[in-house]
Amino acid sequence: MRACLLALLLPLVACGAPPPQTLGTGAQPPAPDPGPWEGLDAGAGGGAGGAAVDGGVVSDGGVAVDDGSDAGVPAGPGATVTSGGVEFRVWAPDATGAQVAGDFPEQTVVMSAEPGGTFAALVAGAHAGSVYRFTLAGPTGPITRLDPYCRQVLADRSGCTVIDPSAYPWKSGAFTRPARNAAVVYEMHVGSFAVAPGAAMGTLADAQAGLAGLADLGVSVVELMPVQSSGGLDDNWGYDPQLYFSPRPAYGTADQLRAFIDAAHGLGIGVWMDTVVNHYDSDTAAPLVCFDGACPGTNGIYFFPPGAYATTPWGPRPDYTTPQVASMLEATVPWWLGEMRGDGFRWDSVSNIRGIDNGMGTTPGGQALLIAANDLTHAAGGTSVAEDLQGLAAITEPASAGGFGFDAQWDGFGYTVDGVLTTATDGARDLGAIQGALTGSYAGDPFARVLFTEDHDTVGNGGTRLPNAIDPADPTSFAARRLSMVGATMLLTTPGVPMLLMGQESLALGTFTDPPTPLADALPPQGAPVRAFYKDMIALRRNVAGGTGGLLDEYVDVLQRNDSAKVIAYRRSGASGEDVIVILNFADVAYQEYDIGVPGQGAWRIRLDTDWLSYGADFGGGQTGSVQTRTESKDNQPYLLPVQLAAYGAVVFSR
Repeated sequence: MRACLLALLLPLVACGAPPPQTLGTGAQPPAPDPGPWEGLDAGAGGGAGGAAVDGGVVSDGGVAVDDGSDAGVPAGPGATVTSGGVEFRVWAPDATGAQVAGDFPEQTVVMSAEPGGTFAALVAGAHAGSVYRFTLAGPTGPITRLDPYCRQVLADRSGCTVIDPSAYPWKSGAFTRPARNAAVVYEMHVGSFAVAPGAAMGTLADAQAGLAGLADLGVSVVELMPVQSSGGLDDNWGYDPQLYFSPRPAYGTADQLRAFIDAAHGLGIGVWMDTVVNHYDSDTAAPLVCFDGACPGTNGIYFFPPGAYATTPWGPRPDYTTPQVASMLEATVPWWLGEMRGDGFRWDSVSNIRGIDNGMGTTPGGQALLIAANDLTHAAGGTSVAEDLQGLAAITEPASAGGFGFDAQWDGFGYTVDGVLTTATDGARDLGAIQGALTGSYAGDPFARVLFTEDHDTVGNGGTRLPNAIDPADPTSFAARRLSMVGATMLLTTPGVPMLLMGQESLALGTFTDPPTPLADALPPQGAPVRAFYKDMIALRRNVAGGTGGLLDEYVDVLQRNDSAKVIAYRRSGASGEDVIVILNFADVAYQEYDIGVPGQGAWRIRLDTDWLSYGADFGGGQTGSVQTRTESKDNQPYLLPVQLAAYGAVVFSR
């Protein structure tokens, strides 16, 4: 039966169907064999494709408009459920005719030509759950195509399922998206985060079951590595996009993605999506390549023509100057924030959207696309983060000032801090670099930075987990664990948006391969106490119990930088009125008393000491309680705070 399904959708003679004919506008195609659609599993959920947003609102060219298809107003592109059936619409300017074939009673329906190279048809017998695909009369004959706005693609990529975005029974109530300064982000690869026994890879349902553990850890945002349908292996990283509105079938259905977000919201966790529009899949058989059959010397209507902008090292570049292409990419915003109720985006390789070769020159339409997408995101109350990594302040400046309008951008913090932590000898560790990473900002805004010490690129692409880089011979050694915790303390006490790579909190070891191995296989026994440290540190960062509001403020003041001892101390404070002081020791030397100058007199409460036995059975025990200041001038401050400081240790105080 599956072979007959392919025969129905492909311009081949098979399953007893008559030979295909070249279609002209209004021409009646040969009737397909009805057999392949009988009993076809259309997948979970049902409903409209198109650019539908919550409650029947659709996006036409990236702008949300009411679904007025029943009142004579055309629905958006794709498949939109109406009271009269399903309205299908596809842009194919080089085609001379089009039809939609599906498992509905009509089986094949000729689509009417509309201005601008669009074809449309209202199919009365189609409904949520119907499976469909387009056939176009291309310049060289009939070709079958998946809907570029496909909301759920079949596992074998032979068709799309009509999805009704208003049909999902949401369980979580109103969700308050975390403020930027309160976000602690957890980068997750669905295929390897949680893998069921005997399974080859994880699914959205598996990952959903693991959300309770993340809520217990304290993260407030999960950033999903790309979950849309992509090329390559089912469990690869996902950075080879094919369909921008459909979940990867191996991960689950559209409703299972909704269920993941629904469950996350119920636990107080927001969900950001990694989105890739800087390039398209390099596979010449990918759905949008030569979409309507016209592509001599090019990749077709969705991509730049031959020239400087046409290609990237990873695949062809979408043509941001073509209105229909830009509209489709912009429509991913209301799809994610509306239909799916996601909370924000991480835009991959922005430097190759606004420019080429990592920011060289200017790609036509790139900045306009990003500004439009960010405007839509902010109008919906979402967060937009750029991975640009060129240190360009304009990325997070408003469009009115000539910028791109992102809320934050990935920062070089981790490359700097990791370089210091992995230095072979203590004496060579550069505290000047540490101070620079601690006090950095974009246009004076430190929270415009997304900070990390591990991410999929640094741990993958020939890299390795931080403990492995610190001590390649024994990544679970005292030094590897403690220095990685010093890095994590700095990560979670520096003004910015901290991000963890999944497993980092449990001392995950090795490399982030493509496809990744199951996370559970990378976790050593020593990971449990390290996780306890991360849980405590995240609670301080988010001021869960009160008293550490200074970590949510912008102000940072380096109180002491001891280049010979390799100790740095800094104060976080601001409008909250709650001061936090952090002391980091980058050397294998312990102090029963290490003196730093502080601005406030009295007792400073010890909120965390990485030397506590709960974080490692071989640790020294550290200090608890409070420490009293002495009225002695130190570090240009009026008072002195005597601190017990362990080797490769970190201590956090507040008052």
